[in-house]
Amino acid sequence: MAAAPGALMRGRLWLNLALVLIVALLAAIAWQQPGKTPPPPATRLTALDPGSVAHIAFHPPRGEPFALQREGETWFIEQPRLRAQPFRVRTLLELLTAPSAAQLAPADDQDNAFGVEPPQTRVVFDDTEIAFGLTNPVGLRRYVRVGDTVHLIEDRYYHHAASQWVDWVDRRLLPEGVTLTGLQLPDLTLSRADTGWQLDPSQPAIGADAITALVEEWQRAYAMDVEPAGELPGDAKPLRLEWDGGALDLGIVRDGDEWLLYRRDTPVRYRFSDNQGQRLLELPQQAPQPPAADPPHHDHDHAAPTAADDAGA
Repeated sequence: MAAAPGALMRGRLWLNLALVLIVALLAAIAWQQPGKTPPPPATRLTALDPGSVAHIAFHPPRGEPFALQREGETWFIEQPRLRAQPFRVRTLLELLTAPSAAQLAPADDQDNAFGVEPPQTRVVFDDTEIAFGLTNPVGLRRYVRVGDTVHLIEDRYYHHAASQWVDWVDRRLLPEGVTLTGLQLPDLTLSRADTGWQLDPSQPAIGADAITALVEEWQRAYAMDVEPAGELPGDAKPLRLEWDGGALDLGIVRDGDEWLLYRRDTPVRYRFSDNQGQRLLELPQQAPQPPAADPPHHDHDHAAPTAADDAGA
């Protein structure tokens, strides 16, 4: 006797449910992998805490060795003493915790494929030296030696490690958080008083917004580039920026369609575009005020005659 159609459908439904449960169980087993320990965390290049490092010494392939020193939260180039670029320092400190894809013994480098003896460049974080070797053609990684171990890491730190001191100079003119109290420009001097900014020579037509805009340009001035500089050019015009507890003396000169700001205390110059230079040297132009509207005009000579006028006539 043939089975009823409903019974057949119920049987297929239960079979499908059973298959789904079996597949889910197998997937869970494959994911959990009972008895197999999870892979260990990636090996770090060093055990150093980036936040504890206070001194970084560079031995670049070109140029003289130099060093950075941390003072509080700010990093400085030791000689000449200048603020270092915060973002670049943070990026280099990430090298200390970079994951190591492979750990090798220097003795394994029979044909000097690692390139760490002698190294291409060296950086010393406090007392920990990292020597940079050659790149591995597979995976864009680079060999670096720390102690007696050669590691293979992502190649994103070498250009920082091999740079020269001028590449680390902060492109901001002013330290973070300072507020200007005085500006001495070639054709204008600004001094902040209790009543606001004072201009010399006086310019009564200049509003407070224009003065504030000029001061803010200097507050956030950020150079396109910083370059080593020799003697201050004879045609450089003097500038001075003042704030509570500090001042910066500069000389400014045109260089084609760009501007160069020379520091008088250290042998560097900051390069600015023509547009940047104009905004730093000139008060912004204010939009002309529209002329005042004429008052309503009443022409009594041509007023319409009144009834009294008609009666008198």
